[in-house]
Amino acid sequence: MTEPRVPTRVRRVASEDQARELAAALQRPGRDSPVVVISTPAGHDAPFVDPQRVLDDVAGLAEVVVIPTGDVSWAFSSGMPPDTQVYGGASRVYGTDLEWVHHPRRSPLHFAYSADEDVRVRDRLVGDVMRFAVRAGTVGSARSAPDAAPTDGKVLGVLGTRALISTDDGGQATIAEELVFADVALGQVLAPGMRVTGVLDPARRLLDIRCMLPDVDALRRAVNAAYRVGQVVLGRVEAVEHDAVRIALAPGVLVRVRRAEITGNDLDLLSDLFTAGEVVAARRMPAPLDGLALRLDDVDESEDRPVPAISLLAGGPPWLEPPLPSAVPLPVAEPVEARRSLVGTVEIRPASLAEPHETRVDGTPPTPADLFGVRPAEPGPDRARAERPASSGDTGPVPTLPGGQRAPTPGDVAAWHAGGHDALPSPAASESPAEPAGKAARDLSLSLDAAKAQVTALAKELLDDKVKRHQVELEVDRLLGRVGELTERLERSERRAEQQGTALRKARQEAARLRRRLGDAGVEEPEDRYFLDDEEQLRFEVLAEWARAIPAAEKPGRPLAEYTLGPRFLGSLADVEGVSRDRVVWTLVMVLTGHAPEMNGLQVHRLRTGSGGDDPVRQRDDGATCWRVSLQVNTPSARRLHYWKLPRGTYELSRVVVHDDVEP
Repeated sequence: MTEPRVPTRVRRVASEDQARELAAALQRPGRDSPVVVISTPAGHDAPFVDPQRVLDDVAGLAEVVVIPTGDVSWAFSSGMPPDTQVYGGASRVYGTDLEWVHHPRRSPLHFAYSADEDVRVRDRLVGDVMRFAVRAGTVGSARSAPDAAPTDGKVLGVLGTRALISTDDGGQATIAEELVFADVALGQVLAPGMRVTGVLDPARRLLDIRCMLPDVDALRRAVNAAYRVGQVVLGRVEAVEHDAVRIALAPGVLVRVRRAEITGNDLDLLSDLFTAGEVVAARRMPAPLDGLALRLDDVDESEDRPVPAISLLAGGPPWLEPPLPSAVPLPVAEPVEARRSLVGTVEIRPASLAEPHETRVDGTPPTPADLFGVRPAEPGPDRARAERPASSGDTGPVPTLPGGQRAPTPGDVAAWHAGGHDALPSPAASESPAEPAGKAARDLSLSLDAAKAQVTALAKELLDDKVKRHQVELEVDRLLGRVGELTERLERSERRAEQQGTALRKARQEAARLRRRLGDAGVEEPEDRYFLDDEEQLRFEVLAEWARAIPAAEKPGRPLAEYTLGPRFLGSLADVEGVSRDRVVWTLVMVLTGHAPEMNGLQVHRLRTGSGGDDPVRQRDDGATCWRVSLQVNTPSARRLHYWKLPRGTYELSRVVVHDDVEP
């Protein structure tokens, strides 16, 4: 059985019946290909989106249909499920799986406000067609291209959602973004000059490289190999929860970052600080079993340069780029001229109709008859009789015979027989100046007047309907213009909110950085004390930091080791300036949980008896070894922490010292 052919011409819906048939066809299960429906803006004969260009871009994959806004689009809308209609210049792609019937967002609506947005909307429609076609198996499958063959080539360039490939056999092909990674721009996957391999559809010259794409496990291994603990890395915000943010270090490789690792302010709403799709910098933290853990609150974006993001394919570009610094824009004044609507450019004006009829010759406003060219029928000579109710036998306009003579009606027949006549007079006889006398003449006159009155009433009713309908159309246009204006405001507000959220988060980080610098300079913030005894206060701070820094799932595997305070530790902590107490406490937690040796920034090493690498390490008679960990780096007289590690796995905290102090 041969495959059904997709129409190669743009189809135009011209009548309400055709519109209802289209609505029924779109909802019919088993449809073979997606359908692109493009509507015309109100008051325009052609859509802002070029339907022929759309058809050229999706040739063989989807049908393209144009529907005019008005009675036809209303008929179409009445036959469609709620929130799935198209009218007024909007466009939509209807997939074959019918998911859009119950989930309209699966078939997004695209708006073109002017002809300048043709390319933007067209690209989105083509992308939707490709997505639906891949899901339906009409592209990128053995069924869709039975004569496809393995092909190698080189990327010549990437333009938007398409990459141009020079194949090894001297031909050219295209890679579609929809056939690579979902939600990753093609320019973040492919780069000019890199080699690709895939299956080529010779009919569409479409190269499917999905055989090259790594799975989630391979991407996770790549992330673990590329990013070391302590490094600042790039991630993309995938979801914002109430108490956490999910960040992707690669497509599908997600890390859940808790509120405690993001902000210390319990009043902060994470939804105010992050936006899905935003690129952020985070520090990789230790995690058990080659897991992944991140924190954002100790990243200084002005000083901590993130390492390059991994490439998703060998030879490809980094899949993420560092976010560009941007200032929060000032509110933009609303335009006061023409308003844009969801379905076209609609100028908000007083309720008036066609330009030629804006005023009459005498300067008075136009009447409905002037606007529509419809005038009520003139009443008969006897107006009083015309206003009387029509007889039951007369239900419409009086028919005429050739020559303008009135044809007899059933009422005429009854009146004629009531007058004692056996038959109606012939047309020739009716030309006689003599007319029926008495009751028959009155009945005929009443019938004529009633018919004229009925015609007058029908004409007036038609005129009223046209006026009301036009008023409705004007009101719809006005409301659509208002909707378009509010939509633009909402989009601008959302963009400002996203930028303000980023600015707020960076301000929080800058405040934390300044607090750390104050601590490094020896300026301490007022200390919150909960115990009079210094050791009890320190143990409380260490326990609280452990509770914040170690995720709940990791606490059983990362308990605080037993520790004691050496006789000089509290005194050195109070005497040595230039480092914040918070930094010391956090470092103690990293040491006591075993994280410190895994973090390059802490530079953990055993303390030796001299400066030479061959000098023996410092040990005590009880077998304890002295270790040294950095509290600061790249700082004059950088501070260090000395501690003893005992054979049974416990710790003794020795002193906080400056860099040149190498005594235990």
